[in-house]
Amino acid sequence: MPTDTFDFDEAIANNEVIQTARKRALDVLQPTDAQLEHGLRLHRESVVCDQFGFLPNVWTDALIAQMQELHGGHVGAKDYHYRTINLRSRAPMFDEDGAREFLTALKASGLDCTVQTAAEGKTRELDIKRMSVFHGVCQTFESHMFIGGWADHARRAHDEERTCVFLSVNGPPCPWAMHDPDEELGWLHTWHDLGVRLMHLTYNRRNPVGSGCMEDTDGGVSVFGRDLIARLNEVGIVVDTAHSGPQTTLDAARLSQRPMMASHSGCRALNDHPRMKYDEAIEAIAQTGGTLGICLIPGFLGLSGDLNALLDHIDHAVQLVGPDHVAIGTDVSYVPPWPDDVSGFPGARWSSQWWGAWKEEYASPPSDEHRFGSLAWTNWPVFTVGLVTRGYSDEDIRKIIGGNTLRVLRDNEPEAMVRV
Repeated sequence: MPTDTFDFDEAIANNEVIQTARKRALDVLQPTDAQLEHGLRLHRESVVCDQFGFLPNVWTDALIAQMQELHGGHVGAKDYHYRTINLRSRAPMFDEDGAREFLTALKASGLDCTVQTAAEGKTRELDIKRMSVFHGVCQTFESHMFIGGWADHARRAHDEERTCVFLSVNGPPCPWAMHDPDEELGWLHTWHDLGVRLMHLTYNRRNPVGSGCMEDTDGGVSVFGRDLIARLNEVGIVVDTAHSGPQTTLDAARLSQRPMMASHSGCRALNDHPRMKYDEAIEAIAQTGGTLGICLIPGFLGLSGDLNALLDHIDHAVQLVGPDHVAIGTDVSYVPPWPDDVSGFPGARWSSQWWGAWKEEYASPPSDEHRFGSLAWTNWPVFTVGLVTRGYSDEDIRKIIGGNTLRVLRDNEPEAMVRV
């Protein structure tokens, strides 16, 4: 798709979803003209990185037809999920209008790099299929984005006005046979070669590594988990405990010899939700040299559930561990509304969500703030404005909106690897 003559500034200005979200964010912040101008300029000049997020999704005629065909074929929820999630990611590759909307949302964010959730960590086959999609997307839009390998690729992306994409997976590529350590851990090198730079130890539930944040009890990191963390440190993949339980997070911080992350979480002192981290865990992560990434999910943030809540969590974390250990990991994406002229979003006939399910008492109240409001993914420039309104220095803002994430990525790079 030729985009060399496409006016992205005009497209951003004419995109109703982006502009509505931008207005809602500014209504929440109410910055002065000077704060707005300074924040937007600082965002443009800085190297900005989403510590954990998703590339834009768009609806195209072909995608809608494919989803409806699958739904009409009465596939189960599991098959429907894995097939449609990849169809959605590929959609802009085969539709010029969709490609332009995809790239318009990307440009509106002002992101120089992003950590893209690329696989769920359930089976190696599913993960490879999912990860390959993002290699394909970056190849298709190579003038605008590329798969990153090293932290300094973010600076290159900034200088070239492109976006560098690092990959993350929600669990290790282990067969869980527990027969041979090389069988269990040998694929970590392959994942690193494919661009994976962050890896969850657990995802909500208990696995042979440790306990997820939605378990009633948390036994901490297992003996096998100890070996996994050591291998992650060796290979150069960041240990991520965003979905891990409290003790598992503390154990990981004690065991990791490199800076780690809770890539997309928040402060439990402000909202008692299991996806948030207690102060003790935030301090332990910081002591590794790592970062706490604040997410944009209203139900996790609590408080006002809008951009002020994001800033409140950042304030608490900075007051606790300093500006060197706080980042933003959105955990959201640009997704426009389902087209008005197409009947019914086609969902699956049944659902089985044990792996990722929340406890009923932690179900989030309905909110569109992270899709169409002040916490929308395309509002990244306004997040920077928000930090200006809170009185942060330019140096600290640059750390929070990208510098800290890139430092952790850099500190996890294998020293022995040849760079040419």
